[in-house]
Amino acid sequence: MTANASHRYRADIDGLRAVAIILVVLFHSGVTSLQGGFVGVDLFFVISGFLIGGIISKEISEGRFSFYQFYLRRIKRIAPALFFMMTILLLLGFLLLSPLEFSQLAKYSLAVFIAVPNMLLLKSGDYFSTDSDFNPLLMTWSLGIEEQFYIVLPFILLLAVRLKRSMGGVVLILSVISLAACIWVTPFAATHAFYLLPTRAWELGAGVLLALWKPQPLAGRAASLLNLLGWLMIIAASLLLNSQSQFPGWLAIIPVLAGCLMIGARSELNQLLLENPLMRFIGQVSYSWYLWHWPLLSLARICSDHPLTVWQGLMISGVALGIAWFSWRFVEQPFRQARTGTRWVIPGYCASSLIAAVAMLLLWQTGGMKSRVSELVVNADSWKISAQRNPCLLEYGANLPSRHEECHPQADRPGIALIGDSHAAALRASVSGYAQRQHKPLYQLTKASCPFLIGATRVVNQMPHHAQQCITFNQEVLKMVLSDKVDEVVISAYWASGMSLLPGAGFRESGHPEKSNLEALQAGMDRVVAQLTQAGKKVTVIEDAPSVDVDPLRYSNNRNIPIRRELSAMLSKWEAPPLLSERTRLFHFPEEAVEKLLQRYKQQGVRVLSLRENLCNAQGCMITSGGLPLYYDDNHLSPAGGEIALGSNW
Repeated sequence: MTANASHRYRADIDGLRAVAIILVVLFHSGVTSLQGGFVGVDLFFVISGFLIGGIISKEISEGRFSFYQFYLRRIKRIAPALFFMMTILLLLGFLLLSPLEFSQLAKYSLAVFIAVPNMLLLKSGDYFSTDSDFNPLLMTWSLGIEEQFYIVLPFILLLAVRLKRSMGGVVLILSVISLAACIWVTPFAATHAFYLLPTRAWELGAGVLLALWKPQPLAGRAASLLNLLGWLMIIAASLLLNSQSQFPGWLAIIPVLAGCLMIGARSELNQLLLENPLMRFIGQVSYSWYLWHWPLLSLARICSDHPLTVWQGLMISGVALGIAWFSWRFVEQPFRQARTGTRWVIPGYCASSLIAAVAMLLLWQTGGMKSRVSELVVNADSWKISAQRNPCLLEYGANLPSRHEECHPQADRPGIALIGDSHAAALRASVSGYAQRQHKPLYQLTKASCPFLIGATRVVNQMPHHAQQCITFNQEVLKMVLSDKVDEVVISAYWASGMSLLPGAGFRESGHPEKSNLEALQAGMDRVVAQLTQAGKKVTVIEDAPSVDVDPLRYSNNRNIPIRRELSAMLSKWEAPPLLSERTRLFHFPEEAVEKLLQRYKQQGVRVLSLRENLCNAQGCMITSGGLPLYYDDNHLSPAGGEIALGSNW
């Protein structure tokens, strides 16, 4: 494979860029018929590989490749529009976001400035999760992959030449290895396969191979057939794939092959569909449009009480297109066409990236500039931060109760043990107040997704070891609460989460996996209650709190941050009510069968407390009070919420 032909401007490639960005934008805007629109990014990868691979291989073959000139071109192409967007985004964040939200934006901005956003996003969760909608920099994952690819590709091609090996042969071997890794990893670690270069490099590699093999497109009848097949594959992938598909994996071959077919052939069909002025224009501004559409959509979702409508999404993306044209015309083009002062571009880029990264690190670590918002916003944020950093709530993987002094105080008299999962941990402030009134120490023995059951556990399919870890944890907890250190036990959990419809998931009884979730829950609780009451322990069981379909923390921020309140009013179409005891009808009561089961234990002397009685009435369930959120997400009570829900029940 050689690359001896020059890569002249191809209008059809700009048109293919337009197809790619339109698919991505429509998908992100909520057009449900294009649930596979995310494959537009795969088309971008192929295009980038083809163009960059062609340029580098040609320059190497002609003996004029320069690392300095290559990275100079890449910086002039990528950095100006990116830095412009980041500057405006951070300014908007300053005006609209709470300190917690702003500090998170700073954290992801730091990753962008050091070219590793995909690696940080990997730790934040699935690209397709609902939480991802509220990350204004989610789209930068693909920039991270491309930037990392640009770093390694020249070295690979130069090494091939130095070792007197075919550039195409080396790229082919590495691409096959990357594809195999992608197919192998996706079924059990799809998020890793989605975000990381080693499992995505083959997509860019396909474009490089095409540039090395056929730098000039096919023409004639064969080209028409290839282009038609490419269109059909793009349409099929866009319509048939969705967030539940095992992607990338082998399914990513469809858009990648389609991209190769579209670039490798140039027919009258593509000249008509891709080379018209509108598609060329969209293709030229596609990079800036990609940069702008998602941050604006994400900020709008943050500032809205309800999910954006499709029309709202499309209008916001339309505004982003206008900004993209401005960025392309007045930011991208001047920097790209500049011929003077280029010797300072790389040092300037490195210096500005470093300064920006340090600034973002400070902003992240200092909590997002709390002084710019009211105390209501700061307090609401602090509750969620405290919940996330709770040393007494063990994460997945741990199986022994925390020995932290906050969780396991040294005391001379018997105390109260708060036991259960994250819902139990969320009630710590209220239970602590109760313990103080009783002049008793409080022990907190909690683990994520681990209700206190004996002879039963909760199975989480995504974490195969969790069930046994939960059993081990609860065995240790039982030893503790049966000792003389504890004379009263408060048990709480997200009981409804164990009522799973997935085969083998949810509550399961040891030795009887065939029993239903409810039967397993009853068996596990029967043993808990029997052992505790026989040991003379006072037992309190707390029912589930109602879950809500709005984010109370975001809901309160939408009313407590002035500029955000105005924007929220436009997006959510509400008239601001008084900040007192606000309620929602968008709630779900706990499962009736579970509540009936827990109520049965009253017959055995167990105190069973309801969380709904003080939170809900005929008008709905409270989500804020006095401007403060009563939940820190859609199902975990905040300290204020716990106090209201449990206050009169003790």
